Amino acid sequence: MKKAFLTFALGIITTTISLAQDKTQNIDATYVCEMKLDYDQTMKNIPAEYRAQVGPMLKAELDAGVFMTYFFKSNTKMSTFVLEQKVGNAQTQGGMIAQQMAAFDNKPTYKDFTATPATYYKEVDLGSKQYLIKDAIPDYKWKISREKTEIAGYQATKAEGVMMDSIKVVAWYAPSIPVKDGPTSLAGLPGLIVKAEFEANGATMIYTLKELNISDKELKVTLPNKGEVVTQDGFMKAMKELQEKYKEMMSSGVDTK
Repeated sequence: MKKAFLTFALGIITTTISLAQDKTQNIDATYVCEMKLDYDQTMKNIPAEYRAQVGPMLKAELDAGVFMTYFFKSNTKMSTFVLEQKVGNAQTQGGMIAQQMAAFDNKPTYKDFTATPATYYKEVDLGSKQYLIKDAIPDYKWKISREKTEIAGYQATKAEGVMMDSIKVVAWYAPSIPVKDGPTSLAGLPGLIVKAEFEANGATMIYTLKELNISDKELKVTLPNKGEVVTQDGFMKAMKELQEKYKEMMSSGVDTK
């Protein structure tokens, strides 16, 4: 009798686990990104003739802190990550760094885990040309530590990885949220990445989960298809060429507006 009951109980548990695994859990989350910049280093990238005008505004913005809000949505197979686009007058848009980020990063990052290999997409406008970055989600070579903490009410485990071959990434993931995804193009840990920190172009970027809702409501993701398709390396080359062009124009006194 005990064996029969045990067999019955195991059958119930196995079926429940199977149903839980088959059931799609859609995630709707909010992250806040803090951008930290060194004032002196940033000023070196600004032509000398503009520093007197830009310096005080830049310092005030950096002292106050540069924060941006992003929205993350996932159906476990595909996801989107997009910067909040504020509507209103210039005073509600933040400082000049936040405004430049809003103008540049105004399209979502998409991830498709059904593709082989798993792929991410990003539409970017550079001047009059539109690009569609399409590339494999990188292997971040994650190394999971035993260090743990609590973030946004979730127990999180620390991991360290590498992006673009040389940039160190520190991430915290929540094993209780079984989605191998996270902010920007980050992914590949056994749980949702609830915090990530790395340096990019002289800035320290810190993404932290603030709110998260899980539901079984259907979430459809339509992948982008506009723009010249390039890899991440191809896009970085195009952006570098454009930056050099703008530097030359600014140095020669040409208005780039």
